[in-house]
Amino acid sequence: MEHFSPRKRVKIAERRTQPRLSKADEHRHAETFYQAFKRSNDVMFYTDRDGIIRDVNDAFTKHYGWTRQEAVGKTPAILRSRHTTKDFYDRLWSTILDPKKGSWRGEIINKTKDGREVPLILSITAVRDVHGRITGYFSNAVDLSEQLALHARVAQSESLASIGEMAAVVAHEIRNPLGSIVMAAKQIVSGDLSAPDRETVLAVLRHESQRLNEALGNFLSYARPREVKLQPQDLNELVSEVVGIVKGNSELVRGAEVEVQLLKTLKPFPMDPDQVRQVLWNIVLNALQAMDGRGELSVETGHARGFAFFRVADTGPGIPVSAMTTIFKPFQTTKQQGTGLGLAIAERIVKAHGGRIAVKSEVGLGAAFTVYLPSIED
Repeated sequence: MEHFSPRKRVKIAERRTQPRLSKADEHRHAETFYQAFKRSNDVMFYTDRDGIIRDVNDAFTKHYGWTRQEAVGKTPAILRSRHTTKDFYDRLWSTILDPKKGSWRGEIINKTKDGREVPLILSITAVRDVHGRITGYFSNAVDLSEQLALHARVAQSESLASIGEMAAVVAHEIRNPLGSIVMAAKQIVSGDLSAPDRETVLAVLRHESQRLNEALGNFLSYARPREVKLQPQDLNELVSEVVGIVKGNSELVRGAEVEVQLLKTLKPFPMDPDQVRQVLWNIVLNALQAMDGRGELSVETGHARGFAFFRVADTGPGIPVSAMTTIFKPFQTTKQQGTGLGLAIAERIVKAHGGRIAVKSEVGLGAAFTVYLPSIED
């Protein structure tokens, strides 16, 4: 009599108790799964281990415009759009081929046969045999076109509803500096100013002109958001650049201390560097203005669960509890001057990247804004 370990005896017992399917039952099960695959509303296709498409479902042909005969035998490269970089695909496949992960899920923009772009939530899973060897890849996607179009209509309605409020804020933010500029110009033209008074008036002109330019820039950014243009970017490099500019501006920093801590292993990933730079600048500017030349400002980068992030923390007065629910709404500000658009613009940009902004604050102890941006790296 053979002697087996307790674990092996359990496995043998399980095999003996599990009912075996007949060939006819196996065929019916396989046919059921295939019909589910073929008729699913999700966009599905299957490739072999070399990435050659072997089958597609009806939703695939409906969404992409390729017939089954046209798609089978080709690679998924026929779906690749201008938004997906080589670096993006390298990271995606690195995740799928990792035996500890074996799959990838995220948002992507593919293109149809006629060139139309389709936003999707895509999942790709490596299919393995009983020995752990990859035999193919299964792709499942959900079309986000209708959902995004609905969000766009809602956003447009909200924008139209806020036109009256925006007009009032615009009038206020432009009238004040413009009035100061007109008055200063009249004083200079009069020629009655002493040298020290003339320098004071010129300083007012410079300050109010800059304030007016910043206000108009914020209004334009909010009213006409720019399309996100993704390209591989080193977040550490971007943060270092902005912090360097901040440290070089003595009028902005005044007596505050600025520190930076970068995660050296953070790899470049797709983002719109100009827009992310604006997000960082808006948050840093708010923090320094809140501290009013006192305290510490720290900026750090990191990575967590598929997201790269940067965190801006200050030791200022913190955010009142009553303001926490409205800080990202347009025209909401606790400052005497300002349009209240900086954080609204920042949140819009981050959401367009598929990310989010987390806020922690305690009155009297400062605030911390953490901006999460999606990256393939885990």
